[in-house]
Amino acid sequence: MIDNLFQLLTSSSILWMVAGVALGLVFGAVPGLSATLAVVLLIPFTYNLSADAGIATLIGAYVGGISGGLVSAIMINMPGTPSSVATTFDGFPMAQQGKAGKALGVGIISSFIGTVMSWIVLVLFAPALSKVALQFGPFEMVGAILFGFTAVITLSGSSLHKGLVSALLGLSLCLIGNDSLSGALRSTFGVTILMGGIPYLPALIGMFVIAEIFNQFETIHEKYIVPKQKITEVYMTRKELKESVPNFLRSSLIGIFIGILPGIGGTFANFVCYDQAKRASKNPESFGKGNYQGVVASETGNNATIGGALIPMVAMGIPGDMVTAALMGGLMLKGAAPGPLFMREFPALSNTIFNSVLVASFVMLILMLLVGVRVFPTVLRLPKHVLLPAVLVMALAGIYNINYSISEMIVGLIMGLLGYALDKFKYPKTPLVITLILGGTMELNLRRGLMLSQGSLAPMFTRPFSIMFLVFTALALTIPFIQKKRQAKKAQLSQTNKQ
Repeated sequence: MIDNLFQLLTSSSILWMVAGVALGLVFGAVPGLSATLAVVLLIPFTYNLSADAGIATLIGAYVGGISGGLVSAIMINMPGTPSSVATTFDGFPMAQQGKAGKALGVGIISSFIGTVMSWIVLVLFAPALSKVALQFGPFEMVGAILFGFTAVITLSGSSLHKGLVSALLGLSLCLIGNDSLSGALRSTFGVTILMGGIPYLPALIGMFVIAEIFNQFETIHEKYIVPKQKITEVYMTRKELKESVPNFLRSSLIGIFIGILPGIGGTFANFVCYDQAKRASKNPESFGKGNYQGVVASETGNNATIGGALIPMVAMGIPGDMVTAALMGGLMLKGAAPGPLFMREFPALSNTIFNSVLVASFVMLILMLLVGVRVFPTVLRLPKHVLLPAVLVMALAGIYNINYSISEMIVGLIMGLLGYALDKFKYPKTPLVITLILGGTMELNLRRGLMLSQGSLAPMFTRPFSIMFLVFTALALTIPFIQKKRQAKKAQLSQTNKQ
């Protein structure tokens, strides 16, 4: 593996990787584009490259694309990729407070640490973790998703009932379109564009990018989205790094685990990591107001899914997310189909995949700290009347390029209007997004599990991993209420003592 790393660093592959990372960063930083699109667009260009150079380029675009989303999330409150939605919660308030440099620096360092942590796990435990993932049946997936739904409580803001309404709306949207098992149409009301359902990527772009564009148009008289400021204090201090160690470790482990589970990915991971960071914080009320630990959690978690998603791809031939599905296509073009025998039949290429993740993380760190923190904020600091139309066009183009569908562009616009309405009536959008992302997957796995168990829910309460997630869910639901009661008692006692 060391020989492979040396070869990677001394051959033309490193130049192709740098180009892949740079392109990924651009695609990640532009709202509406994504790491998936960057990888898909690069695949034809890698056809004439060697297998090592080709996969290094694609993984570079993967790492760059996931990492680049933090820039627009922080600077203009519009996540460049769905994986950076939670970064807006504290990153944008920091930018509004004149701490854009600090927010960007925290995000970059966190992205780097999350990727490196996932690389360590990928190298050391890929086969073992793949065996664990194989034990995850439909009921285990349902349990994991139920635990994820508990994030709705923390991310509902000050009004839990509004958060629950938003979550139920997201679940309702999951019922639109083709039935996942029978293929029958449901809840389309005869509207053609709803026959394909509500795809979550266009919905996310609509809710968090297009809705924010509508919000910003209300204040078009203000020239810029964030106040003019110098990008300073980019590097995290020793104290900040020390304080962030538990967050780094927790968010990395969560991100890696979620990355291993097929079909979930970084979009969900950044919400869960943010939720858990807020729960673990001594000052949870400061989250959403510019607490840099929120940025740490989101960016560490979403980048940690990179190594996690590669584990089932390399060891079992199962893509962990949309990007690894595209990577599998690139590998197949080279005659190397991932699967259970991949690491044995293609050991050199396996090492290239592992080493590319590590090297790409360092390339991303260097490019972002030396160039990205200067160039991207300057580009995004265009006057609103120039920036907003440009972002709207790029967002719609990004939606179209997912499946080349005009219908999905219309869905994105409709979801943008819905997101704008939720903002006006002070309803949180995040619960809707969480349930929209996972609702369909939960329904599909629940129905599959019931079919296998002949209608019985007993396996849900007898299988070890499903029980574990049910216990986590129960704890996540009860602990916040117990804490609130204790705080209320303390407040009452202190008031009584004063009297």
